[in-house]
Formats: sequence, C-alpha cells, structure tokens
Amino acid sequence: MGLDDAYQKAKKDMAGIRPYVVASESGASFDGGKFIIPLFHRTFSIQFPEVKVEEVESDTPPPRWIEVLLMHYLLHADGTPMSAMWITYRHLPDALLFEQRFTSMAMQPLVDRFGNDAEAFRHAALSIGGRPMTRTGDAAFRFLALPKIPMGCILYLGDEEVSSSLTILFDAVAPHYLPTEDLSCLGLYLSIALGGHKA
Repeated sequence: MGLDDAYQKAKKDMAGIRPYVVASESGASFDGGKFIIPLFHRTFSIQFPEVKVEEVESDTPPPRWIEVLLMHYLLHADGTPMSAMWITYRHLPDALLFEQRFTSMAMQPLVDRFGNDAEAFRHAALSIGGRPMTRTGDAAFRFLALPKIPMGCILYLGDEEVSSSLTILFDAVAPHYLPTEDLSCLGLYLSIALGGHKA
C-alpha cells in the first residue's frame, strides 16, 4: 500500500474510534476536539473527528509519513503496560520483511556519523530529550518515542580490530502500539533527529 493510500485508510479508520478510550489506551491527551501526542521532543495535535494533523507551535505541515505514523499509533494502541524489557528490531513480529531497510536507513547513518565520536552522540541524544541508560557500550540513551513506546540507542566505538556499531532497542510492548513497519519509521525518525535534521 502506498503512502497516500495508507493515509486515506487511516483517516477513514479514525472516524470509527472512541476518542476518550483511545486517549486512555495510547497515553495521548484528548480535550474534546483534538488529540495531543508527543513524538520524541516534538508535540503534534490531531483534530477529531475531521482528522487534521499539525505540529504544535509550527506553521509547517508535517510530512505525510508522520501523519500516518501518529494515526496508526492511536488506531493500534491497546493500553498494554510498558514492560521495561528491551528487544531489538529483529525480534519484532515479521521483522524480516523490513530489517534490511531498518538497518540501512536508521542504524547505518548513525554509525557513519557517530562511530568515532561518542561525545557528539551524547550531545545529539540529550538535545532531543534522551536520558542516559545504564547499559554496556560507550554511550547509551533512552527516549520516549511516543507516550507508550520507549526506545533505546547504544553506541559501541570500534578499534583497530572491531568496527563501530550501534543498536536501537524497543520496549517489548511496542507491537501493541504500532505495526513493525511503522516501528521502522520510528527508528528512521530517531536517526534523522540525532543527525540534527528535522523529519
């Protein structure tokens, strides 16, 4: 399904939701006219029932893929509590279909940018709301990607024998809130944001 088709389907599906139930299960807020959803260090609103996605305090329309991502989050959220257990992308349902894309679009650009500079990685992570994690690795940060989807990112510096590498983690509850393909988009968003760009 193309992006425009996914957008139209999500918009149609949104018409059938019970907004206060969805707000409770997703962790978004709903004030009777719109949902408010934080996405990493930014905040978006989705008007309801006429469904219009906007970034709070911004006049620039969000990219279509972010609109779809936020609607899918509301549509899929089932209220399952966060698990505090981390999993890699390959352990998500049907991840084999999207893993190569996830690696090339989300992880490899971060290795290319920060593979020899843990301090720059720390600065970038803190600038988008990351909090240090107690994990092995040279730098590790936790992010709240969406209200019920924590993510982690760990940088391992290389040496003469071992190449630098990076791991992106998801709370094991993530599949209760987004399909695996959309979770790859969250990884892409994180990669873009850490690289100092706006998605």
